[in-house]
Amino acid sequence: MRLSPLFATPALIAFLVAPALARPLSEAEAKGLTGAVDAYQRAISSSDAEKIVATIPPRVVNVFVGAAGIEAKKVQETLVGQTRELMKSVKVTDFVVAPGPYEGTDETLADGSKLVWATVPAQFVTEAGGKKALNHQPLFAVLEDGTWYFSRIDGEQAQALVATAYPFVAKVKFPAPTSAPAK
Repeated sequence: MRLSPLFATPALIAFLVAPALARPLSEAEAKGLTGAVDAYQRAISSSDAEKIVATIPPRVVNVFVGAAGIEAKKVQETLVGQTRELMKSVKVTDFVVAPGPYEGTDETLADGSKLVWATVPAQFVTEAGGKKALNHQPLFAVLEDGTWYFSRIDGEQAQALVATAYPFVAKVKFPAPTSAPAK
């Protein structure tokens, strides 16, 4: 089974999406998001595939489970393996995010689950095959069941996949991701 490495690399952007019903994050939400971003940065910097994959929202993993028709544990193992392989050939450095404050939007899903989401502006440099690129991509952050998770939105396909798990994402106007040669 081959899963898309959609969530195997950092999710980043230089622009903040401003949803219509956005509000300042509470102190606890903001502190949790800052801690989660810091942990994500450490995982990316150390190429820790297990910790990187652990940041994927469980609802998004369940999309893979449904599509692949296998148990969640096997999907997690596959994602970790693919991420580990990807990190062997792609070096990620200079991961930075804007310091905030971030705006959050409250959502209630069809199953009654309440969550908060935000877009975190960030950037990173990748090096593969001797070439470096400076990347800006939206990082969709979602607070669900007390934990912040991340999915990168690096185009329409990624947004559609995340929208399968979080339907409101289909209507969000994310800035286009960019990538340019870096020195």
